[in-house]
Amino acid sequence: MKRILSAAFICFLSFSYGQSVEWGPLEKTKGRTTSVLPVGGSKFYTTRWSGGALLGSPYLGYHDNFTLTTTEKIDKKVPTGSGSVERIVSLKDKALIFLSDKKEGMNRLYMQPYDESCTPEGEAILLAEYAYPKGFRRAGEFNVLQSPNQEFFCLEYSIPASREENERFGYKIINAEFKTISEGEYESQYEARQSDITYRFLTNSGDYYIAAKVYNVTTSGRVKDYSSLERVILMKVTPEGTKEMNLELANKKIFELALAGNGDKLFCTGLYGEDNKGVSGIFHVTINFDTKDVTNESYNPFEKDFVTQYWTERQKKKADKREAKGKGEPTLYSYDIRSNITLPDGSMVGLMEQYYVIVTTTTTGTGTSRTTTTTYHYHYHDIIAYKITLTGDFAWVKKIPKHQVSANDGGYLSSFAEYCNESKLVLLFNDNLKNYNEGGNFIEPDQYRDIEYASYRKKTNCVAKVELDLATGESTRSTFFGRAEAEAIAIPKLFNTDYNTGEMLMVLRMGTKEKFGLLKF
Repeated sequence: MKRILSAAFICFLSFSYGQSVEWGPLEKTKGRTTSVLPVGGSKFYTTRWSGGALLGSPYLGYHDNFTLTTTEKIDKKVPTGSGSVERIVSLKDKALIFLSDKKEGMNRLYMQPYDESCTPEGEAILLAEYAYPKGFRRAGEFNVLQSPNQEFFCLEYSIPASREENERFGYKIINAEFKTISEGEYESQYEARQSDITYRFLTNSGDYYIAAKVYNVTTSGRVKDYSSLERVILMKVTPEGTKEMNLELANKKIFELALAGNGDKLFCTGLYGEDNKGVSGIFHVTINFDTKDVTNESYNPFEKDFVTQYWTERQKKKADKREAKGKGEPTLYSYDIRSNITLPDGSMVGLMEQYYVIVTTTTTGTGTSRTTTTTYHYHYHDIIAYKITLTGDFAWVKKIPKHQVSANDGGYLSSFAEYCNESKLVLLFNDNLKNYNEGGNFIEPDQYRDIEYASYRKKTNCVAKVELDLATGESTRSTFFGRAEAEAIAIPKLFNTDYNTGEMLMVLRMGTKEKFGLLKF
């Protein structure tokens, strides 16, 4: 289905701090946008889902001057039949849809280019294939990575193995002209039940790094938790095989990890703990993978005052009593690394967010009329931002308090978006106007109970803007815009930051209508 719309009416909303956003119109659309793929300025692709979770279908749309000019159901056709969508990305003025097909003992990955008509351009291109063992119901899987500068893609696939066998993996790296620059297969050193490849990174020069968690295995199997984690193995994948080294932190356990870097220089940043007492702080390691030398290793422990910042007096007293009884110091928990941004001077900014899900089950009625309801509560809370200097030291670490809770929606309106310019790190997220004064400035709370939960009502919803000075970490927080001004609610998870153009595409929704905005930084 196609629908050609008139040119969008473009407007600008200027806010108190003097910055403006270019907006498109609020328009009724089919289905919900699931991602935004930039082409340039107010031209971009969107993917969307229309219909129910089980019977719905994916669509691709093209926007010109913010307006959806064309939308088509994604054609999953491949030469061997019908495939499954693995990932969709944009490259220059094209949308690239990666499709996998498992048939007759073979697992294949195809790439199908689309143009602004949202129809397939030529036939799907076979990128990788392998035979999977007979009798296996699970046929392995594909993973598609894109480098931060969008110049390279890595196509990785896993070949299933039994619990007592070592898994095999294959990969292919292609450039923006779709030429293969590196490919091969490699075998894990460990049994399938003993290790997981959990972290991957493709550099701006096309180098491919992975990290695997290795667990202790007993005769009865193993539990994938931090108590059984034996070590983390870093690997650089090449056509000749893998270069490997242990990521060792003296008397410290790795809780969370992110990879960054370029060429043979690898940055490893994450959360560490000591003596199984929970998260103790952030670590950063710089590695020359060519020589396997650690050129820098630094730690930023979370001091007690940092952990308990904004806690109520009652919470602090309770924590003090636990500590006095030898049950451990106050710790942070359930933080996920969201992004690592390498700055032009070689320094780096990292972002973490507290995230967890609480599941509640209630039963009503008796006998055969009993009804059980399960509710998923999605919690997105504080952000921790930090900067690591060119020499690998921590310049600053800051906590940004927020409360976002929703039920049975996957946290659709929660979390945050970010971008960096030459001098500032900027964070955007849904908040509550009650947390700000009449001038739109944040009211610094004494404790967490003073922070209102994010609101999505017309009178109280706003998007918060937090600006952190890259040199000092000093921050300001104010209102950016609200539902009343924009006539829709922001979806920060879908915001797309393009550092090649210095633009952020923003997505907002109200009922069955959507609108898009363009912020230049």
